[in-house]
Amino acid sequence: MAIKNQLIIIILTLFAALSSCKKDDEATIFYWDETGCADPWKQNSEDTEEERKVEIKSYLENQNVNVKNIEFEFNQNKQQLCYACNCTTGRVIVVKVARSDERIMKKLNFYQ
Repeated sequence: MAIKNQLIIIILTLFAALSSCKKDDEATIFYWDETGCADPWKQNSEDTEEERKVEIKSYLENQNVNVKNIEFEFNQNKQQLCYACNCTTGRVIVVKVARSDERIMKKLNFYQ
């Protein structure tokens, strides 16, 4: 009987410990249409994709966003053939962040 009670206590303790562990936030995807020079992070047209990722990640982390991944896509329909800073280049920045950061990302004008 004592062993059975101990086993029940161990199982309940283990269950309580596992259920109280903080689970990783689910991730969500946001997009940003890159501009010629009006993006809020430091940018240089000579930057490699890796350098751009570092700048974007640094900017978002300074805004308290938990960045999980950054990728780039090209969408010709979003490319504006002009030289003004706010003209879009066609490059779409795809950022995977913690779902808990959705509100911040929307406030920063990223879209889903």
